[in-house]
Parts: sequence; structure tokens; C-alpha cells
Amino acid sequence: MKNTTQKIINQFPQLKPLLDESNKEVLKTSSTLSELEKTFLQLARFFEKPNEEAFSLQLLYQHLEDEWLEFALQLIAEFFKNETHLIKNPNFSIIRDSQDYYTQSDFARYLEDKGIHFPQNKIAVYRKRGKFPKEDLLIAGTPYWSKYTVESFAKHLLEQ
Repeated sequence: MKNTTQKIINQFPQLKPLLDESNKEVLKTSSTLSELEKTFLQLARFFEKPNEEAFSLQLLYQHLEDEWLEFALQLIAEFFKNETHLIKNPNFSIIRDSQDYYTQSDFARYLEDKGIHFPQNKIAVYRKRGKFPKEDLLIAGTPYWSKYTVESFAKHLLEQ
């Protein structure tokens, strides 16, 4: 099983037995699945057999939003980067090539530059307690905040 498929199964364990069934069998049981589950099932089937199973991006647009859409897009990027040979030397990164996202270290430096003492370890503690802005992106466990989130949080702290 591919890593990307396993991540889907971790979120939706009820889909595992449906991965290997024929399309006819899946159609019979699909009436009990939500559109969200059906979308991730089809995506997992594509990951496992990309030469045999099709996946339409229209499904993402029609049935997913917010964190589920982000999750699906992260899986698709991971699949093409790590589980196929189609991208031989991946070098494009939205995060690395953008100045619109901040790591935890960047966030701490930005606050320090604004005169707000908020070191990285304090950010880590506040994140665990839910007293820090939720990351805008989470990639491989690494949080990233948008420039807007960072600036808004700094403004909020300065107004206190």
C-alpha cells in the first residue's frame, strides 16, 4: 500500500476493504458512504492503480472544502513527488519559493523585530495550549503561517 493511500486509510479505516473490490462492488456499497468518503476512496484507488483508476479534480471541487481539501491536495503533491517517477528532481516548493509563509522560527523573529518577546519555545507551548494562531499550512508536521496571520497576531499583541 502506498504511503498516501495509508494516510487516507488512517483517516477513513472503513474504506480499506473497498480498495480492492471491483467498481461494481464499490458501487453497491457506495450508497452508505458520504460524498467525502467516496472522494477519498476514489483518490486512494487512483494512488494504488494510477494506470487503471481515474481521478477527477472535479470531485475535490464538488465535495471537499477547508482542511479536507488541503489534505487531499497535500496527498496528491506527495504522491507525485514521492511515489511516482514523474518528477525526477522535485525542486518546486510553495513555501520555499514564497515570502508569504513563515515557519515557527520566522514567526518568532518577526515578533522580536516588532519588539514582542515571543521565543520559539514559547510559541511551541502556546500552540499546544491552543493560545496561538492555528497554522495556515501543515506540511509533514511542520507548521507554516501566512504573512496575514503573522501580521494580524503581532498587531493584536501590540494593541493589548
